[in-house]
Amino acid sequence: MSRFRILLAGAAVLALGAGPAVPRSFSRMFDGQCFSNKIFILVPPFSPRPVPVGAIAHACSNTIAFDTTNGRLAVASGAVFGVLSISIYNPPFSSASVPAVTFTPPGLRHPRQIAWDGFGNFWIADDLAKKVYKFHAPFSVSSKPVATNTLATQPMGLAIDPVHRFMFIGDTGGSRTCSATPCRVYVVPAPYTGAAVATITLGNSTPAALAIDQRGRLFVGFENGDFKGRVKVYLPPFVTGETAAFTLNAGDPVTSLAFDSAQNLYAQLLHTGGVVLFTGPIARSIATPSMRLGCPRGATCRNKNWAGLSFGP
Repeated sequence: MSRFRILLAGAAVLALGAGPAVPRSFSRMFDGQCFSNKIFILVPPFSPRPVPVGAIAHACSNTIAFDTTNGRLAVASGAVFGVLSISIYNPPFSSASVPAVTFTPPGLRHPRQIAWDGFGNFWIADDLAKKVYKFHAPFSVSSKPVATNTLATQPMGLAIDPVHRFMFIGDTGGSRTCSATPCRVYVVPAPYTGAAVATITLGNSTPAALAIDQRGRLFVGFENGDFKGRVKVYLPPFVTGETAAFTLNAGDPVTSLAFDSAQNLYAQLLHTGGVVLFTGPIARSIATPSMRLGCPRGATCRNKNWAGLSFGP
């Protein structure tokens, strides 16, 4: 049977069959800029102050992520500067893109990072609700969380490895200064609702952004604390008490991390809203980024620009 999508407009329900074919390439960068109310679309090769080829209008996104199975884009917005909501967009993506469905689930307060699980579902770390929520396809205007993980006392960073074995939850320990308990990353096996099999302690440094490369290595970007402005790299197999293998220096608090298909790493920065690049393959500590892309032309970049960074079709 051919793969397909159906949008039931009358019920505003997004239903999926087996899903469309996996996109051949996730080469385009999608750079959310909250104060621009846009998600800018950029194509390689990237250069400083890149010129977007399009921009999706969306009110102050907090975080964005692509479903690598179906090519869909999930966008979560917080109520601080925009409207609290989750939106799902279908490919192809352009300045004309509009959400296939938007919903505001009960309990959601301040989404910080999204991770798709490879089965058409996604998870959101919500630091103010103190939970990691699972949302199950098909999505509709009445979608609600179908499962939660309450292991973290204030979850911020979130990632699932490419083969969907582990979820990684960055916990700020009840306060964003890690003053209540030390910050940490929990390594939770599928189906991601149980206890951790390993805990990586981070002291007073807040794990705001997590990403996993194709080798299964964990990259943790820090917003505050002793590791502020750095990305620590941890190697599998993950064990409690593990220390970082090496460190990348982004030079500014990190709020989002994303890999392209060539395994170059991009970090979105808090104080400028700009993006820096670490050229892959990454195998050792790096003192300065390979390139500072900054903000796209036409973007409004400001401090505390929680917005999201991801690669898509």
